Amino acid sequence: MPIPFKHILSEKSGFSLAEILMAIAIVAIAASISIPFFQTISSTLNLNAAGRDLAVDLRYAQQLAVTTQDNHQAAFDPIGNSYVISNAATGEILKTRNIKSPIAIQSIAGLPENTVIFNATGAANSIGTIILSNPNNKLITIAIKPSGYVKVN
Repeated sequence: MPIPFKHILSEKSGFSLAEILMAIAIVAIAASISIPFFQTISSTLNLNAAGRDLAVDLRYAQQLAVTTQDNHQAAFDPIGNSYVISNAATGEILKTRNIKSPIAIQSIAGLPENTVIFNATGAANSIGTIILSNPNNKLITIAIKPSGYVKVN
């Protein structure tokens, strides 16, 4: 004799304690695996953002030099982990930026006194590189060419 349809639906209602504990365990395992991954990704994304911000600010100084026909500069302070965009002729500070920790200026090469100056044509006074790093030892390099071209690697 077949079991009535009403009887099948009323036999089980809700979840057992074992099923709930199993679901919680699966979520906990997935979270413990994914949290370190997301921390690494977050650190890399912050490094890339800091590199893009620096490149944008260098291009801003270059554009100001072309627009105003005055030399503009970006002066870097590796110890203070910051830089300043200013008018090289008047000394007027136009922008100050602190690079957020844990991103750090690892090294600056080729720039006299850690400063790049853009002239009225947009060209840089010297070639150089600025290397930023994160706690995972990932690096991003911002290269400044004599023509004033700023490249993020």
